[in-house]
Amino acid sequence: MTSTSPDIDKPALRRQLRRARMALPPACRAAAARAIARHASRLLKRGKRVGGYLAAGSELDLAEVMNAALWRGAAVYLPQIPKRGRRLWFTRLDAADRWYLHPRYRILEYAGARLRAERLDVVFVPLLGVDRDGYRMGQGGGFYDSTLAFRRRHALSGKPLLVGVAFDCQLVDAVPREAWDVRLDWLLTESGLRRLPLRSARA
Repeated sequence: MTSTSPDIDKPALRRQLRRARMALPPACRAAAARAIARHASRLLKRGKRVGGYLAAGSELDLAEVMNAALWRGAAVYLPQIPKRGRRLWFTRLDAADRWYLHPRYRILEYAGARLRAERLDVVFVPLLGVDRDGYRMGQGGGFYDSTLAFRRRHALSGKPLLVGVAFDCQLVDAVPREAWDVRLDWLLTESGLRRLPLRSARA
């Protein structure tokens, strides 16, 4: 587990976490991807709407989790950046070849039937860092903050289930928090699927 000081330097922490994630060898990354697919199986139920993501850069690859979800009869949805604002849509993945590159961000997206995060049952959330209380640090774009803002108003509903996806090295003691931050419900790493907040003294 990576440690942070009480006086958190956000840019320095971002650099530290990116370096730690990028330093993982390919064999470790592949093993972690297989492990999280096993750990996530309890969340992948027939008929459920599951929000996934396509890994960018050194993010943990979620492809095996999404394949397992499809095999179990769940519907898989991928994030789509809107033309205006930062509230993501989620588009349903099917057998058709409707992939395209976002014109501005040059990331791969899918042109399927779309809905908002509120209508999903589970959302696997990418992140750069996450702390023991379940607060995440993203890449700084604010897309997931805007997309999940409704959970601040309806925290007790527990829907959708928010599952942070990370390597163990991305777990820190604390991340900087803002008033608009939404706490994750579960953390999925190569070590397992754990409910947040984490109570034990060790990761």
